[in-house]
Amino acid sequence: MKIKGVVGALIEVALFAFTAYKIRQNYMSLNLVHNFAYYWLMFTILTGIWEFTYVTHKKRVSIRSLELIEKKEHVWTKEYSLLMILPSNLAKIFYSEYGAYADREYMTLSDRWSLAIEGTHCCLCGLFSLICIIAMIHNNILLFYIAMSVAMGTQLMNSILYLSQYMIQTKDPNSINYDTDNFPCGFLMLGRPFMWINLFWSLMPSLVILSYLLNPL
Repeated sequence: MKIKGVVGALIEVALFAFTAYKIRQNYMSLNLVHNFAYYWLMFTILTGIWEFTYVTHKKRVSIRSLELIEKKEHVWTKEYSLLMILPSNLAKIFYSEYGAYADREYMTLSDRWSLAIEGTHCCLCGLFSLICIIAMIHNNILLFYIAMSVAMGTQLMNSILYLSQYMIQTKDPNSINYDTDNFPCGFLMLGRPFMWINLFWSLMPSLVILSYLLNPL
């Protein structure tokens, strides 16, 4: 069975939401966590799995990114096996799109900046989000707060540093992300729309932190 990339992405998001919902039903203590904070922590855990896949399969992602550029294709409209919905498979597919049309450092084997960004987010944000969930399952509120502070604080800082460095690169003629006719940024980054997804990694941790400052457990 073949499905288009965009359909596979939607299926994975739906499966994630269903799984997160069922886990919350099985552990009633998780209902103490603010709704959007819970789902964002769970999504950060899933993101950590994607990032681990990218870090350990960057060469494959690089090859796929180059193929997309050469053929002027996008993963959204390409057809894949239904097995693409497995987190490890989907990560390789969509990181190749990101490397080809958003941040080309993600497809450059000689540059380790993307590995630093994804690796630190995986370890500090994904891992500590998992600790948050486990802590709340065991009703350890103190550990929950400590882990959440690490996960969301580092996520926010990671996003700010990444986006700041990226904007600098778009103005640097020596950077692979330099704004050119062949790889244009466009007005408000509309030439590289996949970059807009990064706003969630700044907005959501900010909202989670603010929500617990205003309404702690």
